[in-house]
Amino acid sequence: MSGKLIIMAGLAVAFGATSYVGGNYYLESQTQALTEARINELDANRPVVEAVELAKVVVATAEIKFGEAIDESMIKVVDWPQDAFPEGAFTATSEVISDGNRRVLTTIFPGEPIITAKITGENGRAGLAGIITEGMRAVTIPVDGVNGVAGFIQPGDRVDILLTKNGDDTTTSEVMMSNIKILSVDQNAGSRNETAQLANSVTIETDTKGAKKISWGLNVGSLSLSLRGAGDISEEGDSDSDGLFSFEEEKPTRTSIKVTAGTQVKQFDVAIEGAEKPRKKNNNNN
Repeated sequence: MSGKLIIMAGLAVAFGATSYVGGNYYLESQTQALTEARINELDANRPVVEAVELAKVVVATAEIKFGEAIDESMIKVVDWPQDAFPEGAFTATSEVISDGNRRVLTTIFPGEPIITAKITGENGRAGLAGIITEGMRAVTIPVDGVNGVAGFIQPGDRVDILLTKNGDDTTTSEVMMSNIKILSVDQNAGSRNETAQLANSVTIETDTKGAKKISWGLNVGSLSLSLRGAGDISEEGDSDSDGLFSFEEEKPTRTSIKVTAGTQVKQFDVAIEGAEKPRKKNNNNN
């Protein structure tokens, strides 16, 4: 082979290698540029995620039932979003169990925060008084298998209370009170039973007027319970008996006056002119 051919072949190989390396470098640089541009585009459109500020909250590690005393094995501290911090929650286990036992007023489930509304004060006793809403009253109604909905009523359920009255020729029944909370069934005020259990009494939560209605209803007829579905908070009824039951506001009929004569002071008890004794109204047209 002549020298010229050898030189030409060498030049061809050199140019080919240079072109190959240059082409690869160009393609790699273009690919890198396109990738970076795409990443920047995605970053620009990605929503900004703000860091969540966390707080410490005491939660239950196991189910704690009504009346149980809380000890350290039942609770632990976990991180909790500060924005969703439960009202009345504790931030350390020592706050829950220090200086005496606290008892549970309503069942607390695993992972649920311990809050003041669900437990007694230190060394408190978990009883019916601890679960009554402020300003309300607890009233007990005798029941049996018929008027007690065959034992299916449980603590925490909502019921309507029906009044049945027997007249000379007719029997009437009406909703006397509606959407009433059941506090306890017999002496069970904490947990719910998985099966129906016949009871002799139920205790409801009501206001002072409702307590008077119950007393009145038990004297003029018989009461029965109508179980509401879960989440049913309608207020139908409850007004049927308003015209049948009322108490006039009690007004004083007598008063005390003082008469001063010189250095002597005498006190007299006198009747108030026009005042009448309070009387019970019962506008029963049946």
